Amino acid sequence: MAEETPKKEMNDYSGPYNPDLTFNDLSKDFILRLMQVWQYAWLHMTEAWYDAVKERVDKETADICETAAWCRIGERVNPRFAKVANIELKDVLDSMKCLQLPLDNTTGGLFPIQLEIINPNHVIWTIPQCRSLQFFEAKCPERIQYVCYENEKRVIERYMVNRKIKVTPLKLPPRKGPNDIACKWEAKMMDTDQWSDYKMPPK
Repeated sequence: MAEETPKKEMNDYSGPYNPDLTFNDLSKDFILRLMQVWQYAWLHMTEAWYDAVKERVDKETADICETAAWCRIGERVNPRFAKVANIELKDVLDSMKCLQLPLDNTTGGLFPIQLEIINPNHVIWTIPQCRSLQFFEAKCPERIQYVCYENEKRVIERYMVNRKIKVTPLKLPPRKGPNDIACKWEAKMMDTDQWSDYKMPPK
């Protein structure tokens, strides 16, 4: 009996419509290119949602709703990345893996990091360039204070999944110039639950 010829993976979708299309039909290169569009859609949707709430209600409501939405995503979705990737979440480095897997991740060009490992339960990471910050600086600088000082710590903690990890900002915007880093963070494993509402002290 002749061996079945392996199905050729698609590098694009220029051919005929396939009603039975699955992601298994697509080549790795095609899926990686699609992922870049998914990333754009993911972040653009959140900004469009924020703008719609701000226009129909007010900025304060939009800020509060945005944090609530991102925290819910972190709490309900990010544990699934750990599960599907078989990440044990026994130390901070395990949780750093969880930051690499969502669409708004630290592995690609959106929020790449420079990592300093003090030990497996104590790490410091720097984000040299942040696409969100660049957008805020150019289009809506009034968003920087809330997003970076109020929102980000709570969201990062939930994206790391392990509730005992304390996340502390070491350097936040504004930047001194375009070559200055966007921000710097520290993560440490603690003995108790660290998830709580957080406010930076007033300047």
